Amino acid sequence: MKKQLFMSLALVMSYTLSACSSTNDSNGISEQEQQSESNRELVEFPENYDKGVNYTTVNRGNVREELYTSREAIEAVQDGQPIPDGTIITLEIYRDEDLDEIFVMEKRAGWADGNPSEMRNGDWLYQEFNGDKSVDYKEEIGRCFTCHANQERDDFVNTMDEMKNFDLGEFTGSKDGKTESQIAGIPTEHWEVNAADYLEGSQGILHGNRLMEKEKSEIIEKVLLMVHFNKET
Repeated sequence: MKKQLFMSLALVMSYTLSACSSTNDSNGISEQEQQSESNRELVEFPENYDKGVNYTTVNRGNVREELYTSREAIEAVQDGQPIPDGTIITLEIYRDEDLDEIFVMEKRAGWADGNPSEMRNGDWLYQEFNGDKSVDYKEEIGRCFTCHANQERDDFVNTMDEMKNFDLGEFTGSKDGKTESQIAGIPTEHWEVNAADYLEGSQGILHGNRLMEKEKSEIIEKVLLMVHFNKET
């Protein structure tokens, strides 16, 4: 009887110790998750990111990924310099040609200090947005740290080779990396574009004898680009 009672007490103690250990582990994970969740709020949606350098496209079945960053980041990488502080890399994720998610990683000095040691990828932080630009809180940001952790030698960037090999000569954005092109600042609202006679039979281009605004702007842009490149050469 005593032996049976002793074994019962031992079993209860074993369960109690196991439960305490489990509770401590879960609390530790919860604290890390809470910390990373709060830090993700530092990464805001980068408006006009698509005016930057679209330096690579990745296709995986019905998924297409378009990656953007600044000209300064590309130039730094190609010059063998560290990726500059303030760099933002944006990844558009299309599924069956519909924009489904927008992944953003941003580098800011000191951001590493805000994360626990096992969740530090240099000074990078991550955020996941839905196609409508709202934050996707269902996405576990910890997975982003894990995915990029094995690229430490490339500053935790998975597409470093694509950045190194991108031909900046194909990019018409301004040298200082602003979102406007070199011709975007030219006022064209007062310009008039007359429709050529051969366009009159085109469907969806002419309204009466006037060009639609979209077609007008495209024609003006082409003319300005021709002038710009002729000047450069």
